[in-house]
Amino acid sequence: MAFQLGQRAGQYEFIDIVDSNPNRVAFRVRNLANNRFELLRVLGAAVQGDEERTKRFYREASVHARLVHPNIVTFYRATTLDGQFVIMTELAEGVTLAERLELGPLPLPVAISFFDQVLSALSCAHQHGIVHRNVSPASIIVTPDSSIKLAGFTYARGSIDPQLTQVGFTVGDVHYLSPEQVRGAPILDPRCDIYAAGIVLYESITGRKPFDGKSQFDVLAAQISVVPPPPSQLEPSLTSEWDALVMKALAKEPSGRYQSAAEFRAALKSLGPWFTESAAVVEAVTAEAEGAVPASAGRVAGAPPVAGLAAGYVPAATVAPPPHVPAGAAPLSWYASLAWAVVAIAMFTVFFFVSSHQ
Repeated sequence: MAFQLGQRAGQYEFIDIVDSNPNRVAFRVRNLANNRFELLRVLGAAVQGDEERTKRFYREASVHARLVHPNIVTFYRATTLDGQFVIMTELAEGVTLAERLELGPLPLPVAISFFDQVLSALSCAHQHGIVHRNVSPASIIVTPDSSIKLAGFTYARGSIDPQLTQVGFTVGDVHYLSPEQVRGAPILDPRCDIYAAGIVLYESITGRKPFDGKSQFDVLAAQISVVPPPPSQLEPSLTSEWDALVMKALAKEPSGRYQSAAEFRAALKSLGPWFTESAAVVEAVTAEAEGAVPASAGRVAGAPPVAGLAAGYVPAATVAPPPHVPAGAAPLSWYASLAWAVVAIAMFTVFFFVSSHQ
């Protein structure tokens, strides 16, 4: 029997439907025992008798329950409710990265912060022997405080979990599948997640997917044989260092990619233009002081870009300085530039004062 809005089942009150498709239905429920809102998911009526989908749903619960990390949607419990197997998780408020990217590419400091969190979550999963296998902008949630929550564990599989997908059958969004997934490799390792994360990063900093086509077949073929243009060809402000970072993640052979999420994360953080954040803060404060934007604009995921800032702005504290510069310190060249600017302003003031009295 399908759950109905307003219904109470066990300790849960069904508030509204968050997502619905023939395979699954996700409800916002109130946990009356804990006095909190949760996300409750159940198989759709059309697939209730589908043995493979049922096994996959049970496996998803088993996999997700092993992962505890601040950047992974929290798993609460899996149980039977009114005769139906359900999964309860944290209700992560915010927008998906896919929705955020509809506004355009991310500013680089924001991209660094977001993907530092994504790769931290993937590193946790990989350390537990779990491969996500479906990393995409739709599986990444951006919360109102610009934190990242990795979700979408439908196709995730651990090394101890049974193989359910038939060999030669691909699952997930074709735009984010690794070449080995497209080929139907029977065993996938964490490097397929590295590839998918690289595609998401490429899209996040350029505003375009690296592989696209008129049909899914075209996209799948491109994943195997086409080398996309470096990001800087689509976004001239990007440097060759960004090209090297992203293109390594997109290597066709797993051996050519970063060999772990931790390695990818370290390479990403080495590019962190932490000093750019200071300029962004000044720009934001100036815009707000002039009344150009409300105090919240540009800081909440999903808000439209205003005054040079894009939605999803992250405070400077979330972006680490380069490893050779102590936290809280600024490069000496910055101080020199500031000193020269002060001197120049003083000289201009004296010159203007003298000229006006001649």
